[in-house]
Amino acid sequence: MILTLVVTACLGCAGGEKEKTTIIIGNLTDLTGVAAPALEPMTWALEDIVKDINEQELIPGVKLEVVNYDTAFNPARFLTGYDYLKSKGAQVIISIFNDASETLKPYAAEDKIAVLGMATSVPMVDPPGWVFAFSPPTRWSIKSMLKWVSDEWQADGKEGKPTLATVGWNDNWGQDNAQGAEEFCEDNPTLFDYVGSFLSPVGFQGPWSGDIAKTKNVDYINVAANGALMPATFWKEYKDAGGTGINIDTEAESAYVGFITEYCGWNYLDGKLNAQGWGWWDLGWPETEYIRDLLYKYHPDDAEDVIKAGMGYLGGGAMQRFALDIVLAAIEEAGAENFDGQAFYDTAITYMEDWAGSQRGFTATRRYAVDDCCILEWTAADENLNLLSDIWEPLIH
Repeated sequence: MILTLVVTACLGCAGGEKEKTTIIIGNLTDLTGVAAPALEPMTWALEDIVKDINEQELIPGVKLEVVNYDTAFNPARFLTGYDYLKSKGAQVIISIFNDASETLKPYAAEDKIAVLGMATSVPMVDPPGWVFAFSPPTRWSIKSMLKWVSDEWQADGKEGKPTLATVGWNDNWGQDNAQGAEEFCEDNPTLFDYVGSFLSPVGFQGPWSGDIAKTKNVDYINVAANGALMPATFWKEYKDAGGTGINIDTEAESAYVGFITEYCGWNYLDGKLNAQGWGWWDLGWPETEYIRDLLYKYHPDDAEDVIKAGMGYLGGGAMQRFALDIVLAAIEEAGAENFDGQAFYDTAITYMEDWAGSQRGFTATRRYAVDDCCILEWTAADENLNLLSDIWEPLIH
């Protein structure tokens, strides 16, 4: 009788679990390559948010599940990873790299699988398709950064116009960033004297003597590279050679603050400027405090190190929570049994939400969720990133 009761109870548990519909969230990322130090915390954030959603049972009868694919930062694995995640039933796939999102854009349209891009270039979103971008396009962010820098230069009463150069890697993201700087200077010839764009092959880490010779006394150096490797190796060599420029960039490097400052030292980075789409750890916004709380809830022993490392968990978590809010809204609208890429698409193109005073979301013709940024300064005195702008600065398209 006892055995019968145990078996019956187990069958009941199993039956209850089967009643839940599982929605697969694909995650195309890097867990073992050069970008892994920042992207592993992003994966933690995604898994923690999914765990929190499931524990709260925000939609009864529905369970979200994350399936990861490690590209090892190898572009040859982007399509392989997409096919793997599709075979696992993913109808939405988070894509960490803009190169991957650009590559997958036509396949996503053919398969009607939504690709959710976390690093953004303009070709991902123009023309609009099945790639939805959750960070500001770097080409537009750098234009907003340069507008802010120019305004500050004039407000300080400095004479003439500052000089500007771009250094970085020649992948799609670096090229898109450099193009933004070039376009801004062409459109505003009285604001900057553009020295040039100097982009090296992806993975190159020096010596940088050739680029340094061209930029040593330039006022502002736009560092156009994802990850920590290029910014850290270039900037240390640049400062050691007596370079006088101020380091500026969009948001990618804020995910690697700990790694870059550990390599260079905070004094080398003092005064560096970021155009950031999702804020920073200690700004006190409820939206970012939610992500911080998750970090301490699920990783209490690692939390301080993760915060020190940079924006990976916070920025990734903020973007991914926003994306999953759309997933939940689509499930509620279409029903769990009918949820697919088309359901996400239909919900996303009418989804708009206030996020820390910024209106974010998509429309029938807009595939970028974020249309503004804030300006942060790396400060050696408190080893932190501090808000300089009046919260949000509009992106310049």
